[in-house]
Amino acid sequence: MAGRIILSFAFALAGIYSSVFIALFLGLFRVGRGSGRQEYVPIFVSVVVPARDEEDYLSACLESLLDQTYPKELYEVILVNDRSTDNTLYIAREFAEKDERVKVLNTTEIHKLTGKQRALDTGIRASRGEIVLNIDADCEAPPRWIEDTVREFDADVGLVAGYTPFMAEDSDQSVLQKAAVIFQSIDILSSYGISMGSMALGLAWTCTGNNLAFRREIYDQLGGFEALGFTSTEDTMMLQWIDRHTKWKVKPMLNVVYTRPARTFAQFYAQRARWISDNLQFRLSAMLFAIVGYWINLLVLILAGLCIFGVISYKWLILFAGLKAVSEFPLVCKSLKIFHRTDLLKYWPLVQPFHVLYMVTFGIHSLSSRFTWKGRKYRSTKT
Repeated sequence: MAGRIILSFAFALAGIYSSVFIALFLGLFRVGRGSGRQEYVPIFVSVVVPARDEEDYLSACLESLLDQTYPKELYEVILVNDRSTDNTLYIAREFAEKDERVKVLNTTEIHKLTGKQRALDTGIRASRGEIVLNIDADCEAPPRWIEDTVREFDADVGLVAGYTPFMAEDSDQSVLQKAAVIFQSIDILSSYGISMGSMALGLAWTCTGNNLAFRREIYDQLGGFEALGFTSTEDTMMLQWIDRHTKWKVKPMLNVVYTRPARTFAQFYAQRARWISDNLQFRLSAMLFAIVGYWINLLVLILAGLCIFGVISYKWLILFAGLKAVSEFPLVCKSLKIFHRTDLLKYWPLVQPFHVLYMVTFGIHSLSSRFTWKGRKYRSTKT
């Protein structure tokens, strides 16, 4: 009897899960339509780069930002040093001495905000551009990044969200390291597909802050991060904030910058823990989707356990796991195609068992309000 109840619940939830994934998949076909105006008037823009202990990557980031096709006199790069303990500030000042487009600022306190929020707020308030572009100090921008991003701003657009696929893997990686990068790549590109699909459908669930641009006037109008309050996911909160409380449109863009995967398991865990620590602050539709996704993955483990103890037949587990996979595959396939990584598709079936465990683990962790990032410990606010 208990087995039948669980199976009924599982397949009813799978029907909802499948319907949402179909809708998100169809939403991906709207992404990029009519974007990137061929003719536009260049305006002065500001690129804000928060940085904490990024001495290994900062030079490459700044070099990429100074080697843009956008008119040199029409943009500034504001590097905000978030109390780094390495040579980040020294490297930034070297660039500022050589190129007047680079401005270097320091944060002195992070009261009521995370360190990154305070760094972003410091840079944004010091900016002179009509449009503010955000990029992280460990990312690298293609030469047309600024130009192509500015082209996305039609008269009614207030925010555009781009994405950050990984750079090419090092050839000297071990088998385990390569497997970890493959897992991270499939996971993050699939999540980008969900983000793009939801935004195209007018839901604006998530975005990534290391490739984000918005109108400065909106930030001032809403009161900045001080008004938004403490959050570990300042990018997503800003997206939802603008979508909910202004007349401006938000939209995804296919303009990318490149970043690096987490190098260690500890980095990976800390990164994902930070991403999901404020999930209860997300808009209702996003939170419900996350809950359904968690239960779908948990039910795979529950059904596997019931099979082991002979409560249900293995055919039900295979059917349920197959329905989950069939629901996800079109969106995953389309997402990998968008980011030119269809080479990863052959690994997708292999990572599924690990992804189930990963989703359940971080679903449980999301109930905790604690996370560590860049050497600082935080406690997020659950509402």
